[in-house]
Amino acid sequence: MDPLATAQDVETQLGRDLTETEQARVEGILAKASDLFRRKARQDFTLGESTVRLKSNGGEIRLEQEPVTAVTTVVDDCGAAVDHRWAGQLLWVTRNGCPLGSHEFVTVTYSHGGEVPDLVRQTIAEVVARVLNVDSRALSGVVTATETTGPFSETLTYAGWAVGGQTMLSPADEAIALSYRYPGGQTIVLRP
Repeated sequence: MDPLATAQDVETQLGRDLTETEQARVEGILAKASDLFRRKARQDFTLGESTVRLKSNGGEIRLEQEPVTAVTTVVDDCGAAVDHRWAGQLLWVTRNGCPLGSHEFVTVTYSHGGEVPDLVRQTIAEVVARVLNVDSRALSGVVTATETTGPFSETLTYAGWAVGGQTMLSPADEAIALSYRYPGGQTIVLRP
């Protein structure tokens, strides 16, 4: 999948052009940061197609990826086509005009995604900028560095995420990713 931000977004975040060393690293960091964000959000954001097996709840099914742009096929476990209509994230499935039972499953193939939201793009660029700005001593694994000149002494302690320069989401980045995740479960409809 394509990264959720570009090298130009990172340059904008840094307020300067990337150095030659940073240019060599930026694509890999963008890919990892994008993957971490997608996993936390449970959203692809970019254009794609998914085939998923989902349980009907009184004939209603919620498709996870947003926004849904087309529903290509809906079949039951026997491979028979199922009547359906969709609006937004919801898919209604019927057989002979009646909603499918809450015990039935369908396999849905649908297209989703679109332009990456600005907040997502900016967040990924910020994650990458943080990784690129890690002090070279912390990047090499140093946790604490002390420098003394005459009677003056300076001690630097690097944040845990900075040591080794690994790409990771901060708690604020994770909160943004979670804001794109569907907060509820499926509706369960019980009928006599």
